[in-house]
Amino acid sequence: MVDEAIKGLHIEKGLKYIDCTAGNGGHMEAILKMGGQVLGIDLDPAMLAVTQKRLEIFRDFKLVQGNFVNIDRIARNNNWSPVNGILLDLGVSNIHLKDLERGFSFENPEAILDMRLDPNTQDIKGSDLLNILREDQLEDLFSVSLDPGAAKWITGRVLHSRMAKPVETVGDMLEICEGLRTGKPGMSIATLPFLALRIAVNSELTNLKEVLPVAFDLLESDGRLVVISFHSGEDKIVKEFIKGKGQTGEGKMITFAPIRAGETEIDLNRRARSAKMRIIQKI
Repeated sequence: MVDEAIKGLHIEKGLKYIDCTAGNGGHMEAILKMGGQVLGIDLDPAMLAVTQKRLEIFRDFKLVQGNFVNIDRIARNNNWSPVNGILLDLGVSNIHLKDLERGFSFENPEAILDMRLDPNTQDIKGSDLLNILREDQLEDLFSVSLDPGAAKWITGRVLHSRMAKPVETVGDMLEICEGLRTGKPGMSIATLPFLALRIAVNSELTNLKEVLPVAFDLLESDGRLVVISFHSGEDKIVKEFIKGKGQTGEGKMITFAPIRAGETEIDLNRRARSAKMRIIQKI
């Protein structure tokens, strides 16, 4: 949703913006082409290398490896203020989903079930969580993406499987998922359990709750916060935050209903069918 996000940010030449999830650099490139200056943050150093190469013909940008939850410190350390717009494009990139070695993809059953965005700073892998969490903790983990019955069912499968041998690989998790009923026709039965595990490994919902008020405070008056989410849990957090700021009079809701990807983009990228974009402007 590059076009929609850039329109939502309301880019003005010479002003400063922050892309909290630089990814492969697509949004940053669009901001730079419109004359904006942009600070890109990404937890994954491999993604920053991709972005650096993509943006090598531009000048007015900086890239920082780090967690966007620390956006205030990162902006301060890079003298990146005032900020006129901030973008959060949540989840992982298609590059991650096509990576056959880090456990994001189903395509390589032999891959270690890792799922860490930054293996250098994150200690706990997806396989670690499956092997050490208690029954109630596993149910809470899977309840992020599954209904209570399905979360309880797959928790039982994990507990039974790890009694025989540790859960270590993508293939181990795929076997655990066999027979799961999600009520989502056309979707792989492993998609939602893998999503819940990735969210837990990278503390995605916790980080989102923490970053939203900090990012909003960094904005100049009339600056905009644009958030693209791909999961109902994320969208609920964003919706409630934006609604709250509107009720206190601190912000103006630009989107009363989420903006969705168009059919053309969905045809090119099936993941876009889940995308929801919400925008708030600081008063």
